[in-house]
Amino acid sequence: MNRKEYEKNLVSIVTPTYNGESYISGYLDSVLAQTYSNLELILVDDGSTDRTVAVAESYRKRLENRGIRYRILQAEHKNASAALGYGLPYVSGEYLIWPDSDDVLRQDSIEIRVKFLKEHPQYQCVRSLSYYFDPKTKERRLADEQRGNLQQEELFWDILEARTFVCCGCYMLKSGPFFDIYPDGKIPVYDVGQNFQMLLPFMYSHKCPTIETELYGVAVRKGSHSRRELTWEQSVKKYRDYELLIDDISGICNIKDKKALKRIRRWKGWRRFDLAVQYGKYTEMLKAWFYLIRGGEAQMGILIKKIGWMWVKNTRLSNVVYDIHLFWAEKIKKRGLEIQERMKTIIQNKEWERYKYKKQRKIKGEPTIIASNCVGTLIYHDMKLPWNSPTVNLSFNMPDFIKLVENLQWYMEQELRVGEDPECKYPVGILGDIRINFVHYKSFDDAAAQWELRKKRIDWNKLFIFGCEKEGCTYEILQRFDRLPYANKVIFTKREYPEFKSAYYIKGFEESDELGVVTLFKNQFLKRRYMDDFDYISFLNEKNN
Repeated sequence: MNRKEYEKNLVSIVTPTYNGESYISGYLDSVLAQTYSNLELILVDDGSTDRTVAVAESYRKRLENRGIRYRILQAEHKNASAALGYGLPYVSGEYLIWPDSDDVLRQDSIEIRVKFLKEHPQYQCVRSLSYYFDPKTKERRLADEQRGNLQQEELFWDILEARTFVCCGCYMLKSGPFFDIYPDGKIPVYDVGQNFQMLLPFMYSHKCPTIETELYGVAVRKGSHSRRELTWEQSVKKYRDYELLIDDISGICNIKDKKALKRIRRWKGWRRFDLAVQYGKYTEMLKAWFYLIRGGEAQMGILIKKIGWMWVKNTRLSNVVYDIHLFWAEKIKKRGLEIQERMKTIIQNKEWERYKYKKQRKIKGEPTIIASNCVGTLIYHDMKLPWNSPTVNLSFNMPDFIKLVENLQWYMEQELRVGEDPECKYPVGILGDIRINFVHYKSFDDAAAQWELRKKRIDWNKLFIFGCEKEGCTYEILQRFDRLPYANKVIFTKREYPEFKSAYYIKGFEESDELGVVTLFKNQFLKRRYMDDFDYISFLNEKNN
């Protein structure tokens, strides 16, 4: 495992470049314009023969004046993956991106992605969308890659099988998990890839959500390395290099599952077949077909479709066939995704109702839940319990809540007064010297009436206290909470506190400044909230009061 410490909040940008004198300024300008400035830029020159380094050096003062650390490395000319690997050992930031030197980052590209990862600490990476443009006219161009299913988070096979994009500047990874894969930063060096090396091993182990915003611009330049026309021999070498690279990556990922290895073999076979079709190489088509037959992957339907397209692709009929294909493919795909999403929602909701029903049958008695926020409200609601507590549909900050529960009976005897806060969209109440946020009430009068009604239902022999490490909760408040004279109390925390018996660690918010909203659902198939990690049924069935 990688043991290096990475600087918190720092974003490391590693960019390889080769003979970029005519376009690298646009890229460096986009780095300068970033709204997020805690950056280090590691520019690796892959043995340029023009003035690339001189142009890059001319930006040093401006970048450093913005507080951006800047390092220019010069390597012997080899290829992009070698140059990228040359720069990776110098990474010191918590986050890692590797844009191309002829592309551009939208001003808030880095800020939005960092913010997402901070707000969703369960993810180790995130990606955004891109747009393609002509660097001379700035006009939009058609994308080279399809976006695919943007709700999909397990991307290893989608990337390998070209169902989604590998656009380098769209992805942001956490450095720690990346360097667990490549401890010395040396990715496999091939004349192809670079993004496969960076992404596939990472995506094999980690989910990657998509921010559906175009935060990265891809320059479409004629004659660029990735867009130049290749001869048959050059294409064969390129495809062969990709196959060797994927074999390398399979070893890095330790892929031994027969089904997965068979899928990689199928990927190789159909790529060979498609290349032969593209160049009209009938002998190579047969070779690829027999390769697929030996692997048990030679579907006749796909063969007929591909050969049929080869016959019509250079005729007038091809445009009609292609338009019809796109129309129906998009329609079927859209309809299929709608049905799939609908069925998923139905299954999730049915399972969720069953889950709650099973819990309802286990609960005993009618507890009084005194909670700092809506945790208690949702328990009452889901378990179909009478609301025997005034702390329903409201919230307290933790300094006020700890005062409330330290002297609960006294506060319950105090008169509830209307509070004034013109910036609040909900009514505010004052109880003694503490503030109550009636976040789910339309008026103070309604809130006060429900407070008085439910206050009378308190069962002082069945009190259960729920707190959360947020809204001003300090270590001193955690200590006070743990000393409360109630047998049944729990405070949800964002990390483990073994010294406090009442603390319960809710996973998923470790990198946040405070515990997140535990009443929200997790991003997973089964509908479960963060608070459902805690067995509140057993807790409420305790008879310690």
